[in-house]
Amino acid sequence: MGDMRILPMGQSAMLVELDGLDAAMALFAAIEARRTAEIAGPHDGVRYDVFAGVREVVPAARTVLVRFDPLLTDRGALSAAVRGLTDADVSVERTTKDVTVPVMYDGEDLQSVADLLGVSAQEIVARHAGHAWRAAFGGFAPGFTYLTGGDPIFDVPRRADPRLEVPAGAVGLAGTFSGVYPRQSSGGWQLIGTTDTPMWDEHRTPPALIQPGDIVHFTPVRDSIRSVEAPPPDHEASSPRHGINGIRVDDPGMFSVFEDDGRHAATMGVTGSGASDPQAFHLANALVGNPAGTPAIETTGGGLRLTALGDVVLAVTGAPIGIVIHGTDGSRTAIGSQEPFLLAAGEQVTLGIPDHGWRDYIAMQGGFHVDRVLDSASADTLSSIGPKALQRGDTLASAHLPFASVGQPQPWPDDLPASGDLVELDVTLGPRDDWFTAQGVADLLGEEWTVTMQSNRVGLRLHGDRALERGVIRELASEGMVPGAIEIPANGQPVLFMRDQPVTGGYPVIAVLTEHALALAGQLQPGVRIRFREYRKDCKEQ
Repeated sequence: MGDMRILPMGQSAMLVELDGLDAAMALFAAIEARRTAEIAGPHDGVRYDVFAGVREVVPAARTVLVRFDPLLTDRGALSAAVRGLTDADVSVERTTKDVTVPVMYDGEDLQSVADLLGVSAQEIVARHAGHAWRAAFGGFAPGFTYLTGGDPIFDVPRRADPRLEVPAGAVGLAGTFSGVYPRQSSGGWQLIGTTDTPMWDEHRTPPALIQPGDIVHFTPVRDSIRSVEAPPPDHEASSPRHGINGIRVDDPGMFSVFEDDGRHAATMGVTGSGASDPQAFHLANALVGNPAGTPAIETTGGGLRLTALGDVVLAVTGAPIGIVIHGTDGSRTAIGSQEPFLLAAGEQVTLGIPDHGWRDYIAMQGGFHVDRVLDSASADTLSSIGPKALQRGDTLASAHLPFASVGQPQPWPDDLPASGDLVELDVTLGPRDDWFTAQGVADLLGEEWTVTMQSNRVGLRLHGDRALERGVIRELASEGMVPGAIEIPANGQPVLFMRDQPVTGGYPVIAVLTEHALALAGQLQPGVRIRFREYRKDCKEQ
């Protein structure tokens, strides 16, 4: 697998930098093989305990991101084990398949690609369809996979003016890669054709048609007749609206979604998602006696109003907020957060606007009946996966989960920052802090950064008086991202990724928040000022 450099990426991940794509794919296969052997049990009488805590492996163009549970796996031992992997470790059989994708070569950029490469459009089609492609790694959207190993002629620059809308099924080229857009999105790839074959289907197992390691064959089709299929059924997050025990959404407030502990499907281009403030989320479920990880409502900015359709027990945690119960007799009762309360049938509860903090969690005893995608009920706002954001009139039914005995839950502190307040967030430098000058790193830690209005579950856009100075100017090949990563785009102003962060990114990450700081960042409203503080306990280059 050649030379490798192992770089820190926060407290629970490391980025392995290699010589190129072939080495990255070999290392990905080796880690997956060892991890599979560990999950399956002893292999040849040996347990690979160091891999027991590996949670996710994300290959990219010349790197492999390894996410692990630091309570189960020691970073130093894992780094040493990764360095010791060889091609022989890929011997455990991995399930791959051949995939045939019919393509109508009618793309808008077909002729310009032909002109660029000095051949005819017919030859582009023949060369694209005449070589098998290998699925390398997932990309910017669920079901998007970078395909490599096609005809050597293909080395095509991205468009100088990316399109705002690329249709689902578009087949494109960028660099030496090919790929199929799984849904409508913006994009800068050169489009040479279209396919009706869906790359992503939530009702398929697995939802992504193409997995890393698969062999993909493009087959030209002659006619332009497209079959029109009926849209898949719209799976609501609620049960039928009559005769149920649950609550009705009278006003979803600024923004409300279901979240749980998230999912692990980065190889299919799907981010982890999950509660922005895990501690407040777990506290809400503990207060009503739900099993840990039961889906709850995450509401941002307050304003949520709910009516009980039967007697229900609720708990509200997170940002300190005014809570009022409106009785069926016209009475109004103010209650405190971070404690369970009974909402009788017909009663309404309203949440005010938080002065401090930004997000709250509403758990219902017995849990909510919510559809799951890839074993999670989390709404992924970047990928549009999972239950939709709550709307006025939605009926949310009980899942009737058994009561879980819990210990005394630890309350989340109520001294969260308000707009204008200054908060310190701990970070570990890396993996790409060496792409910045010493002054750039000093400015990251020395300057104040303000959370702007252009912030959501994907990330917080920050603004400061100084742009961070780069020492390395060249383009960075896309590599895996983690929640809490601080990416620095060309304008030098940080973007702090949150729970719905993209799976891969193309700008250098200068630092990553600690787990505690990431939970606190989930409560930062626009206008809060941030100062980053280096956390030195862990994460040196291995």
